[in-house]
Amino acid sequence: MSVVIAFPSPFADERALAQIIQKAARGTINVTVEYNCMICEGIDVVELASQLASMFGIESVAIANKVSSNFSDLTAAIVEVGSKVIVPGDRFYVKVLIQPAAKCDYVSRDIEFAASGTLAARLASIKALPAKTEKGASRLVLAVIGKESAYVCIQVMTAPGGLIVGSHGRVLSSIHDSLSCLACLVAAKAGFDCTSVVLPYADESELEINAKLVQLFATRTGRRKQTILAMPINVPAKGMVSLLLKEKIISKILIQCQNNRIVLPLTAAVHPIWFIEPIIQETVFAGKMPFAPLLFLSSELGRYAQEAGIELNVSAVKVAKEKLQRYSNAADSEARLAVKHMKRLELKIGPNYLHDIIDSI
Repeated sequence: MSVVIAFPSPFADERALAQIIQKAARGTINVTVEYNCMICEGIDVVELASQLASMFGIESVAIANKVSSNFSDLTAAIVEVGSKVIVPGDRFYVKVLIQPAAKCDYVSRDIEFAASGTLAARLASIKALPAKTEKGASRLVLAVIGKESAYVCIQVMTAPGGLIVGSHGRVLSSIHDSLSCLACLVAAKAGFDCTSVVLPYADESELEINAKLVQLFATRTGRRKQTILAMPINVPAKGMVSLLLKEKIISKILIQCQNNRIVLPLTAAVHPIWFIEPIIQETVFAGKMPFAPLLFLSSELGRYAQEAGIELNVSAVKVAKEKLQRYSNAADSEARLAVKHMKRLELKIGPNYLHDIIDSI
């Protein structure tokens, strides 16, 4: 029998995560919490594993065979799986996790040593040898021993990690470029629910680009429906100053919306400190709580964007403070005008989500 094992991230609530998993599967699976992992039994384990591998709060996901925890049976099962997944030239490592509630009269090293020796002999013809450490291995053969049964992993997939989406409540964010989309994803990974998203656009071309980012965000966070506050904006400037002015206008738009918590896509690696501080101060003075998940990131931005599938092409914006100050009144009026023409969309996430957004606007 095949099952899916979900390994929660270190700070995730296992019980709450088990409920989220059952809800995501619409009650069609059985979830058993085994200390620091969850055993999920369902009909389509491949589809379930794929779904869980995109869920925040989960560190990794494995498809595994459910077997007896008897020493000889488990050793044989590990050897059988290892023989199938280990390829010529691999350096493999057998790792066995025994959960506290497991009923067995052996320790992890006993199984690991027995299975490694048998695998080494069986795979000698393809020059696959056991590695001395897990880090030095090119192939990991993982087994988990639970309270009633053992599970030998056939395939292990990396998941996003982080905290359960919504565990810290809702926030309002804007998706108007790759950096803002990344800020939303980092906020979601930190446990915030970006249920409502502001979608500003200057023209049809920008609308399509930003709508694609909204779709990417919805897909990455596993949302089924989303509220979009779409609005046209006008940035009365050109060149580098327009980048800061646009960010200024959008921050004012977020402040004017009803939500008390807002995500600001500001980072010291791109935006001048003299630009960041007044926006945060203005947000607080308006009685809102600002969150800036990217504020202290620099070289990590590229890595995070790559992991999220976002093309991030940003550099430090160098603009004299006086140049932006000339547009102070314009920023206020453009923000008010954008909110006045705001269109609220309540959309379900589906295969045609991008077209649904554009057609609704």
